[in-house]
Amino acid sequence: MPHPRRYMKSLSTRSVALQALQRITDDGIKAAVAMDDCHVPPGERALLHELVYGVLRRWYSLEADMSRFCRAKPDVWARLGLLLGTYHIRHMRVPDHAAVGETVAAVKMIHPRSAGYVNAVLRKVAAHDTPVRIKPYQQAELPRWMYSQWRDTFGREVTGLFTQALQQAPNLCVAVLGERECWMEAVRAQGITTEAGELSPYAVLLPSGIEVTSLPGYREGAFTVMDQAAQAAVMALPDLPDGAVLLDLCAAPGGKTALLAHRFPKTVIIAVELNPRRIPRLQENMQRLGCGNVSIIQADVRLLPFADTTVNAVFLDAPCSASGVLRRHPDAKFLHDNESVERIARHQLCLAQESLRVLKGKATMLYAVCSIHPAENEQVIEQLTASVDMEKQASQRLFPSLTHDGFFFSVLEKPL
Repeated sequence: MPHPRRYMKSLSTRSVALQALQRITDDGIKAAVAMDDCHVPPGERALLHELVYGVLRRWYSLEADMSRFCRAKPDVWARLGLLLGTYHIRHMRVPDHAAVGETVAAVKMIHPRSAGYVNAVLRKVAAHDTPVRIKPYQQAELPRWMYSQWRDTFGREVTGLFTQALQQAPNLCVAVLGERECWMEAVRAQGITTEAGELSPYAVLLPSGIEVTSLPGYREGAFTVMDQAAQAAVMALPDLPDGAVLLDLCAAPGGKTALLAHRFPKTVIIAVELNPRRIPRLQENMQRLGCGNVSIIQADVRLLPFADTTVNAVFLDAPCSASGVLRRHPDAKFLHDNESVERIARHQLCLAQESLRVLKGKATMLYAVCSIHPAENEQVIEQLTASVDMEKQASQRLFPSLTHDGFFFSVLEKPL
């Protein structure tokens, strides 16, 4: 039997996980914010992340599993308790009786009237195997609208492949700003496996769960955390002449900014960020990473404080629905719907049009989003080139995989 104090700590963390899940799925709060607001012992923080992100990643198959045994529609807390308990039973190394008991106790701490219902259903879940057949969108762990849209656009086979990758916890990827092989050797000396990324000469893949600040050269600015798909977008920006002015728009937290600064050390990079609360972290990262050619301003990208045709290049990392990074942010499945994606796409088009206003002739803009929705990808570019005289040089969509996130970027050139 577990030590009583340890047992109560775990129960407390499970009840906190239920409260975080309720805020995410009902109130539309981002998972990172919901969990940052939670009070759990430091040693329980990893468990909280496992519970919350695990349920969000597997939500639709968990729902198909437990709903078989629900004779009446569960209330909010019963539903979340059933999802959490089913996740314990199917995906965690916890004995079935402990998974049921701990989940029921967690529900009882928040909503006692739901505890009996949760207990009865979870016992049936534990006594049965997973369902043999579930619907395609449930197997893909996606909202029905999202799965249908991707299946119709990309095909069932392609969608099936990348949605399997989206269900896995991501590895850690960094951009090494010095000699990559030397840094990898230093990491391997700590007993950590490394793999060179294929999409960027800066990328290194590491196992998940590593404490980033413990890696060699962190304080000295040897690397920054950044998925290799995002690095590929930075690498797609054509070479710039010395002294060129490059706008990095929507810059915080600064990973792409840092890579741009090291790739173009003789350019003048102006990092633009709207949210004042994100600027201190951007400043800290630029200082740690030695980006002396970067200046930071707070401004709205819809109304850039620059005259027409005055900058040599623009890197627009536009706000998006994050559909390509569901491995890292599975809460995005619950924060957006088809209507919000279309609204975001209109905002992206507005940002791109303003970016082009300040761009010189024969200069380049790179449009990038961590989404694979066509509405935020080709359709934005098609509308942009139809409304403004621009030449599309190249576009690429990267589907999510086990080694990189989903991403889209397009290189556009403004004529004279």
